[in-house]
Amino acid sequence: MTIFEFLLALYAIVAGLGVSLLVTSVGQMIEARDRVRFYWVHFCWIALTFVGHVVSWFTIWRFRDHTPWTVLDGLLLLSAPILLYLISHLVVPDLEDDRIHDLRDYYFRHARWTQGLLLGVVVAGALSHIMIENRFDLSGGRGVRASLILILLPGIVSLNPRLHAAQAVLLFLVILVAASYVSQPIG
Repeated sequence: MTIFEFLLALYAIVAGLGVSLLVTSVGQMIEARDRVRFYWVHFCWIALTFVGHVVSWFTIWRFRDHTPWTVLDGLLLLSAPILLYLISHLVVPDLEDDRIHDLRDYYFRHARWTQGLLLGVVVAGALSHIMIENRFDLSGGRGVRASLILILLPGIVSLNPRLHAAQAVLLFLVILVAASYVSQPIG
C-alpha cells in the first residue's frame, strides 16, 4: 500500500462518516416531517455539505502520483473531510425528542460555525494544493474556491436573513459551476 492509498483510505472513512450522518439525518427529518418546520436555506446547506464531501474526495485523486509525502501534507489533506464532518454534524438537528423543530431557527443558531468551518475547508484545500503541488493557481476549480471565500465571509459576520438567502442562491450557482469541473474525467 502506498502512502497515497493509505491517506485515501483515511479520507474515505471520515468522508463516509460525514455522508452517512447527512443521509441518516435527512431520513430522520423525513420521518419527523410532522414535527419539523422546513427552511429552504437550511436544505441548501445540507446539499452543499453533501456535494462538498463528494467533490473533495474526488479532488484528492490529483495527488495520486505525489511523492514524497510529509506529515504536513497528510494533515492538510485530511483536514477537509474532518471539517466537513463537523459541518455535517451542525447542519442536521437531533430529532430524537418529540418537540417541534424549526429549521430556520436551527440554521441561524449554527450559521456562523457552519460557514466558518466551510471557509476552513476551502482554505485547507487551497493550502494543501499549494503545499503539495508547490504552486498557487486560481484557474478552474481553484477559482471556485476564491468565489466561495467571497460568498462565505459576509455570512460569518452577519446573520441577516436576506444575506443568507442571497448566499444560498450564490452557493447553488457555484455548485453548478463546480459541477462542470466535476463532470470532467478523473485522472
